[in-house]
Amino acid sequence: MSAPPPAEMEMVEFDELSFDGASATAESYSAVEEAAILYANERVTEAISILLHFIKENGETRDLHPWLLLFDLYQLLGMKQQFDELSMEFIVKYERSAPVWEGARAATMTAKPQPKRGMASGVQLKGEIGAAQHADIDRLPSLAEAEGGVKLDLVSASAIDAETAARLAAVLHAIRRGEKRISVAGAKEFAQIIKGQLDGAARQEMRYWALLFELYQILSLQNEFEDAAIDYAVTFELSPPSWEALPETVQTAGVTETEAPEPALEAECFMIEGVLSSDCDYKLRDLERHAEPRAEVHIDMSNATRVDFVTVGAFIGTLVKLNQSGKQIMISGANGMIHALFDVMGVTEYATIIRKKSR
Repeated sequence: MSAPPPAEMEMVEFDELSFDGASATAESYSAVEEAAILYANERVTEAISILLHFIKENGETRDLHPWLLLFDLYQLLGMKQQFDELSMEFIVKYERSAPVWEGARAATMTAKPQPKRGMASGVQLKGEIGAAQHADIDRLPSLAEAEGGVKLDLVSASAIDAETAARLAAVLHAIRRGEKRISVAGAKEFAQIIKGQLDGAARQEMRYWALLFELYQILSLQNEFEDAAIDYAVTFELSPPSWEALPETVQTAGVTETEAPEPALEAECFMIEGVLSSDCDYKLRDLERHAEPRAEVHIDMSNATRVDFVTVGAFIGTLVKLNQSGKQIMISGANGMIHALFDVMGVTEYATIIRKKSR
């Protein structure tokens, strides 16, 4: 008599099994909760230890959530040997396929971020620009460095004080000289506002002139620049700044109010990448601007590695604000550790979480 054919290993969708409430226990929930909070606080080794301890001490459990979070951690950290060892243990114990190592994903998560060639991020300055906007102005160079260029929105700006004008002029000049791209929405209209101030009591204020010259450079308005240079020389009896021919690698663009594309509509999804920490408060402000013209807001966290425990509160605050304005929020692509943190912190009350399938 021939032997019966070997049973085929069961193939499963881990997103369904891992969050099966029927198989979850108080012990597994506690382990998952503690690991999520430890990871959010960047205590990675302790998070791994908590999950390993649960797996070893609860051999009879059918709850796969701690297993899959540990797989996810090993993947995020590029720990392939530990991932493979856990896979063998999982297959023997459950007689079903284990998650598959995603080499490309591991490389993405562990590699040093490279500057982007797009200009996805930017700063919007509204109303009367003054000291309250200095922090936003000061982060323009870092955005330009990270992404190869930067966007500045002056469409809703109505005035600027002299100190802030000098600050903005210096920042724009530094970005141009650093051979980064600049796109300024409302540049032409704002140049007219500055020119109007110079035609009045502010004529003797050099700091306004500096910003006007910089805006003309960005707009590639050489004739207007030269006319202003003559006025400057007459007013101060000093040699005016000279027009600077930009290298071909530098792209500047002044966009008028009517020509400006709505920044929030440039991308279907709002991307959150890397670690969302207290240093990324501007990212939450960008999210609010992105959401403003939308009824449904899609947040893509496929390339996010961690949400800092302190920052998750600010993230929830932003979601609450968007909810209160009638927005429907969907979050997709987040890794298992971020999902676990969101479950613990109640993010699911304010957003629909589209769970990422393990393969």
